[in-house]
Amino acid sequence: MLRQFTALLAMLLLSFATFAQTGTLRGTITDAKTKETLIGATVRIVGTQLGSTTDVNGFFSMAKVPAGAYTVEVTYVSYRTENIPNVKIEAEKITEINTALLEAAATLAEVKVVATRQTNTEVSVISEIKASQNIVSGISSQQITRSLDRDAAQVVKRVPGITIVGDRFINIRGLNSRYNNVMLHNAFTPSMETDVKSFSFDIIPSSQIDRLLIFKSPAAELPGEFAGGVVKIFTKNIPDQTSIVFDYGVSIRQGTTFGDFDQPEQGKNYWMGFNNGYQDIPSSFPKKNLNFATPAELELAGRALRNNWTTNRTLAVPDQRYSLTGNFKFQAGSIRFGNVTALNYSDARTAFEINRKDFNESNNNQQSVIYNYNDAQSNRNIRVGVLHNWSVRFNENHAVDFKNLFNQLSNSSTVNRTGRNLESNYSPDSYSFDQVYRGIYTGQLTGNHKFNGKKTLVDWVVGYNNAYRDQPDYRRYRSDIDESNGQRTLYVPVGTAAAFFLGRFSSEMRETSLTGGVNLTQKVALKNGSEVEFKAGTYYESKERDFKARNLGYVRTSRTNPEILGGTISQLFQPANINNTDGIRIDEQTNNSDSYKASNDLLAFYGSANLPLSKKINLIAGLRYESNTQKLSSATINGEPVNVSFPVNKLLPSLNVTYNFSEKSLLRAAYGRTLNRPEFRELAPFAFYDFDYNIVYKGNPEVQTANVDNFDLRYEWYPTPNEVVSLAGFYKYFTNPIEVIVVPGAGSGGAKTFTFANAKSSVSSGMELEIRKGLASFSASPVLQNMSLLFNAALIFSRIKLGTLGLGQSDDRPLQGQSPYIINVGLNYNNTKSGLQVNLLYNVIGRRIFAAGFEGYPDIYEMPRNVLDITFSKEVGKRWVLKGGVTDILNQTNVLLQNGNSDKKFDRKNDQLIQTYRPGRMLQFGFSYRIL
Repeated sequence: MLRQFTALLAMLLLSFATFAQTGTLRGTITDAKTKETLIGATVRIVGTQLGSTTDVNGFFSMAKVPAGAYTVEVTYVSYRTENIPNVKIEAEKITEINTALLEAAATLAEVKVVATRQTNTEVSVISEIKASQNIVSGISSQQITRSLDRDAAQVVKRVPGITIVGDRFINIRGLNSRYNNVMLHNAFTPSMETDVKSFSFDIIPSSQIDRLLIFKSPAAELPGEFAGGVVKIFTKNIPDQTSIVFDYGVSIRQGTTFGDFDQPEQGKNYWMGFNNGYQDIPSSFPKKNLNFATPAELELAGRALRNNWTTNRTLAVPDQRYSLTGNFKFQAGSIRFGNVTALNYSDARTAFEINRKDFNESNNNQQSVIYNYNDAQSNRNIRVGVLHNWSVRFNENHAVDFKNLFNQLSNSSTVNRTGRNLESNYSPDSYSFDQVYRGIYTGQLTGNHKFNGKKTLVDWVVGYNNAYRDQPDYRRYRSDIDESNGQRTLYVPVGTAAAFFLGRFSSEMRETSLTGGVNLTQKVALKNGSEVEFKAGTYYESKERDFKARNLGYVRTSRTNPEILGGTISQLFQPANINNTDGIRIDEQTNNSDSYKASNDLLAFYGSANLPLSKKINLIAGLRYESNTQKLSSATINGEPVNVSFPVNKLLPSLNVTYNFSEKSLLRAAYGRTLNRPEFRELAPFAFYDFDYNIVYKGNPEVQTANVDNFDLRYEWYPTPNEVVSLAGFYKYFTNPIEVIVVPGAGSGGAKTFTFANAKSSVSSGMELEIRKGLASFSASPVLQNMSLLFNAALIFSRIKLGTLGLGQSDDRPLQGQSPYIINVGLNYNNTKSGLQVNLLYNVIGRRIFAAGFEGYPDIYEMPRNVLDITFSKEVGKRWVLKGGVTDILNQTNVLLQNGNSDKKFDRKNDQLIQTYRPGRMLQFGFSYRIL
């Protein structure tokens, strides 16, 4: 596929290649004294009508300049005019001039140019990456608008070396979500998941993002807990101008929209996305475990629960998205104020036909089928978001920001499972009804201050996070079809409940955290004219989590009337049938291990020095100290207390060396030690059953912290301020990595139980290539003058050694979730005169382990999917912008596969297919209207 795409791209470029007698003039204008770029400088070719002004990064560009020799004039208010003679423009070539202006002897005291440096453009993000002391990748709001990406999860996969798992969890350089850290601005984000150590990227709408940076090499000022990378999400800040913009979008998904859509009764105002209490356990329901209840209390408890076991079949309407964004700036004396307030709402539906299979352990490379299910899955996702950021600029040296972000996400899922369970010999017609509410609020007060002629810099942050996850009533029931006569019988266990066949599960998670940090930067001038930069800082976080769950099953009584098993599920749960004689009764399956309280206290200090060893070589050496204590209190199934107190103190060194070949190219080398702590969920003895994949996940209080040694090397070339070509290599060695392993002998009916443990070691290495390049230099063709190419790719290799854990496990394999290759390609056409923009986007990742296997049961792999999107936007007048496109044009099948015959060919025709479905193409259209 890559070879075909490369050939297609080459043909495209050649087809546009034409000859013309014009060239391009471009460059950067700076202040000769401060070296800062000048915004709004005028660049003019004397004797012609050609001219340009510099942008917020001091960059200008003039295309289609006739070949010849010219004098170029550069002017700027309160600066001396600079005339550059004999500037030669050659056909089909780029001439670059980078000029520094001197201040005029007599300045105009009344004139002061005030501008806010933009951070959300391609040029600004590339400039930030170039100026960074670390190995960084990133994406700007400007690039985000070229796609139809709805949330941060879809956005971040466009970055080199990044993949997304489960539509919301991030993998960086092949390392799964547990090895990556996420910060909102400069404070940690809270977790919204009960069973995964990760931030859910789908919670943040793409329209709220200013830029997104991924730090891939360790540094003293970065958190010590990561191996893949630290993701910093920056939301929109002080605006360039006052405006109010309304956006609307509508989407039609193939296979979903205008088709049948199943969902249970949800109560009033469900469309708002908040928990309306309809599915909550009633307040009258007993708080105590019903295993200690009297027969009368059992009856009352069973009848108190809502009889909501059926679906309403409706028509799937098109997805809707709304946003209203206000950008305001004003001034009070010399103090400038800025406010960005955004309201977002979306309501989306998906309907999938999913085939699921599982197989027994192999015998002579032959596996028998356990089950072959067909799942009709209807999902509805409602998102509500509010962004409210304030910025105050007292002067050019002092600024304070107050940032607020709230997002609420409602996910409902209804599954109707049919097919055949061959091992247990039944044909199900079963249902599950799940509803999850997730929410996050994060508030931060930050400050930036410059003293001593900008030689001393201080920045600080104080933050509060609150996250929650509610799963009020996850209901599942099984009914069996007699294939000889079509008769349906509800399955109710005898003796002990099997809640995953007939039961309801509920859980609540609350997590809060307080954060605070301060950083000091001191620049010291040396006699040779260079500067030494010292940094020091501290960071504190206190996090608390409270998780509780309840698991209710149902069983037959001693004389259950067989007739109620042949009726409907609603008839079964009529109050008269909830009794202790001839009906069904509650059999609570809640264990002592199903709830836990946990806390984490982190205190960190760091110091670093940026030393210019020569004009070309910079060395940044740093040391970070982290004192971290994790605490968890829970119990085993038998009620024995589980109290974990896990203090870990670590010194984490880092070293970054930069060699500057020129102003446009440099080489970075980095080393750093980091760590990876177990998450609360991984320490808790709580077990959770996944209905979709027939898997049980269980925690392990014995998991220890892992250590990681990171080595990085990257070459970077910046042809212009908005172009970059980089090639990177990396190597990581893990000691005691935390891995998911199978529990031998656990589970039945094909169900597997997995837990967490420390392996012996693992390695991960690879290469990354990134190209962001304008195509104007290839030809004077009007089309190519407005086109740019984005290409990034990663090749990754990893291996894990389980050591003593390896007996009976899948050992000497890639890390779970690691793809051997990742490719992103984008072609952008942007005609600023006509206001037309067209983008072609392509993404593919190599096969990766979805779930690790064990002896006789091969690893389950997620197979590659080629994803192709096309988008457009068109300005209409001064207020309207039309947008649209088609995503996932190829609509290739999503496949989970086992190489059951061990031939390592991963053949979709001959190997075991665990899961298959098509997501469906999506047609999107919308508009943006500027009200003010």
